[in-house]
Amino acid sequence: MIANRSWHPLLLAAALAVASPVHGQAAVAPFPSCSEDLRLLHQRIAANYGGYRLEVTGEKRARFDQDLAALAARAERVDGAACHAVLKALVAWFDDPHLFLYESRRLDTAETTRRAASVTSRPIDEAGARAYLTARADALDPIEGIWYDGPQRFAVVADTTAPSGQFIAVMLTADSALWHPGDVRARLVRRSEGRYDMELWERNFAQQHREAVIHKRVLLRLSPGMWGKAFPVARADSGLLDPADAHRPTLLTRAGTVIVSMPSHDGPYKSLLERLLRDNERWLRGAERLIVDLRGNEGGGARTSDALLPYLVSDPMRPAQLADDEAVMLSSEDQLAYARRAFGPESSRFVQELLARLQAHSGEFVPLATPESPPPRPSLPAPISGPARVGVLVDRGTVSAAEVLVLAAIRSTRVTLFGEPTAGALDYQSTNIVPFSQYERRWLLGYPTITAHLRLPAGGMRGKGIAPMVPLDLLRLDDPLAVVDATLRTLTPREHRPDVRGIRAQTAPARSLTAD
Repeated sequence: MIANRSWHPLLLAAALAVASPVHGQAAVAPFPSCSEDLRLLHQRIAANYGGYRLEVTGEKRARFDQDLAALAARAERVDGAACHAVLKALVAWFDDPHLFLYESRRLDTAETTRRAASVTSRPIDEAGARAYLTARADALDPIEGIWYDGPQRFAVVADTTAPSGQFIAVMLTADSALWHPGDVRARLVRRSEGRYDMELWERNFAQQHREAVIHKRVLLRLSPGMWGKAFPVARADSGLLDPADAHRPTLLTRAGTVIVSMPSHDGPYKSLLERLLRDNERWLRGAERLIVDLRGNEGGGARTSDALLPYLVSDPMRPAQLADDEAVMLSSEDQLAYARRAFGPESSRFVQELLARLQAHSGEFVPLATPESPPPRPSLPAPISGPARVGVLVDRGTVSAAEVLVLAAIRSTRVTLFGEPTAGALDYQSTNIVPFSQYERRWLLGYPTITAHLRLPAGGMRGKGIAPMVPLDLLRLDDPLAVVDATLRTLTPREHRPDVRGIRAQTAPARSLTAD
């Protein structure tokens, strides 16, 4: 198991190398049949994905073959955009957050113009949306509200022209001359509590199919991407998102407890987190309690949260729960290309020896590192004298690089882990995106390049995640942060399994502390 591949620049490094014309361009050859797309996608998964090689065996192999045959029958009956559902079903069969079907966003001018003419509109502005949401406050679905994605603002309201459980996202503020206030930018269908199937149109009208999931009531994960909720927001959830960019970390205090909310581990937010912690160092060092809110964290780079570690680690630290020196790569042409660009200069000894192993063992698993060519391993930082009681709050959307942070945190004697099991996405990690056909450019394959160890699925975390020390029913709690804070107040240092029965959630006034 790779507990912390911090020497790797991005756990979710998406390497796109698509040079051919794409969806909508008249000059390209006709699209392949859906049956051919399915065959080629299956072939590419088998060649690159370690989980296919290790886990699709025995009875599971028999089930896979049966389900693949059913998909092949479906593929014979559909074409065009309808093929997307068939291909997505194949990828979804593996239930791995790092294995996905990537939709191209590229269209030519003619196709963009054609799609622009089909956009529908609704007469909704921000004032009208707020009046609607306020009047129906007691009956709103969690998805209803005013949401933002950078400068874009959307009113998500019930679609009165469709059956119950369907919603539309209407533009309130556009970020493109092609879109106008009132245009319907997305459609959503409720699948279960807090989860929705979403059709989203990009700036150029490229259609995207997303699974939209609400985390901490104010964060909508689109995978990829996220929206933040601007209205209505409960007092308990205020300050958990940056009002301009929902990806950015925030820091606030509640009754003397410092709360760091971190929705993303994406690389560009590393410097923002460093500045946020530096600007508020006085509060952090002087606080008795610290809560790190990782609910809905989308993952990204393992090093993004380095600046937070000194406030989490202890001396001594508990032993690591998971080994990090058994990682392997399945050798293929795609993997060779990935290794050449993902692990630093090709002239380095580590990269040269890894490439040599991959080239010499095509179609086989090879160790990512050997005793002769070990990767650089930064040591954990020294603890900063500060909060003696630290709570880390996670949910089932805490994924990938955020789970690396969790694994480091739970080694500390001052950390208690609260919430739900995490996503369990570290068995196979570090994503590469590749075309699976030389003709098909509407969709691409995203797959994890690194396999934690060769014993998988034994000893893996997929389907289980990292279990919290203090389980919380996050959907039923009015203020999970208040429960975490109240629990931390009952602890003495080094206690890790407190009894939280009878603790009532109380909402304390919050004060946001943000970097300039």
